[in-house]
Amino acid sequence: MRRFISDEEGLSRELTRLIILIVIIGGLSTAGAFAYNIYLAPPSAKVGVVTIDDTVYNFEYVHQIEDALDDDSIKAVVVKFRSPGGSANACFQTEESLSTLVAEKPVVADLEEYAASGAYLIASASDYIYAHSQTVTAGLGVMAKWVSYEDYYENKGIDYFIWKSGEQKDWFAPWRDPTENEIAKIENLVDDYANELFERIINNRAGKVPDNKEEFENRISDLKDGSIVYGSDALTYGLVDNLGDYNNAVEKAATMAGLEDGEYQVVNLSK
Repeated sequence: MRRFISDEEGLSRELTRLIILIVIIGGLSTAGAFAYNIYLAPPSAKVGVVTIDDTVYNFEYVHQIEDALDDDSIKAVVVKFRSPGGSANACFQTEESLSTLVAEKPVVADLEEYAASGAYLIASASDYIYAHSQTVTAGLGVMAKWVSYEDYYENKGIDYFIWKSGEQKDWFAPWRDPTENEIAKIENLVDDYANELFERIINNRAGKVPDNKEEFENRISDLKDGSIVYGSDALTYGLVDNLGDYNNAVEKAATMAGLEDGEYQVVNLSK
């Protein structure tokens, strides 16, 4: 006997089919989103890049290094240098901060066109240093400058009056020459800073060069005159570990952190 389907039954079947279709589409969307998260989302592990591309006069790079230390997703750091150096206190503080970071995470330095004086001091704290064959580096030392217009003022008939709370309050003032006592003090200060610079470099590189600390110290004593060297010569001196570029530095940092290709993303920390 033929059975006729009522309008209510037909509507019920259509609704059931519609519900099944919606469930299937929803499942496919969820699966697609899951696949996207697995295959297209960037890796959570990061290699951070700090770029020191100017004269180091303040603690700007100190803060960037501290950010890298505090960020658990950053597993290694590359420090890219294009700097002639900077003020003694800023370079010393930046080197100290990088040393603190090195104790916690791998750090690789990439010396670009130039990384001299205080910039090299900072780089020396890294675990590994790359330079190009024509990178200008070394230029190690400290200098102080006192520009005096005292004779100019006198010739022009310019009078000036100074009230100061202490004898050293107007050190490096342009309206007068330094006294003999001040010249001696500044010379001692420069020598102290220079000794500190070389001592930090020697301690930082000890254990990273083939020979022992004393041999390395004797070799770089040739550079105490402030002379510069190119990257290929810096390799001979033991100032750098290898010749290479930025990409080599990133790959080295990732390898030192135990990361393989596809397991990390490179992020810029100098924004």
